Amino acid sequence: MVSTILALLLVSQINQVTINQIIANSHDFDQSVIMIEAEVILEVLERNENAWINVNDGTNAIGVFLPLSMTADLEVFGDYEHQGDTVRVVGVFSRNCVEHGGEIDIHASSLEVIKQGVKQNHKVPVWKGLLALVGVSMSITALLLHRKRKVIMKFSNRFVKPV
Repeated sequence: MVSTILALLLVSQINQVTINQIIANSHDFDQSVIMIEAEVILEVLERNENAWINVNDGTNAIGVFLPLSMTADLEVFGDYEHQGDTVRVVGVFSRNCVEHGGEIDIHASSLEVIKQGVKQNHKVPVWKGLLALVGVSMSITALLLHRKRKVIMKFSNRFVKPV
């Protein structure tokens, strides 16, 4: 209970920032505790007792390194067909992480799912279908006219003598 209260106090003292702000001001944020809210994209990449997740807040994306146990509540990962879970990540930002070959990353101390992901419905507007149909029709017409012209030219070259 005491650790929960301390964690809540710590989170209330941390300003939420965007990933672009972190990257643009990486010297200022380096080795500091930051908080971001972002969509989890792709999948969990397990590394023994730890894992990597990628998050995107709409301004940019970044890798987050965390204990594998923290990923248990993640269910939906963002891709073309899904809006991934939205998470709140608190952790230490590294602009040149020694542990991970100089990569830019966040080592998470907490991860909280604040909104469950959903399946996306991508409906093609009718006008786009009609435009595609017109384009295909025009292409076929142009191809047929070109072939017809080649046949006529070939046929006429047999009977017309050069001057």
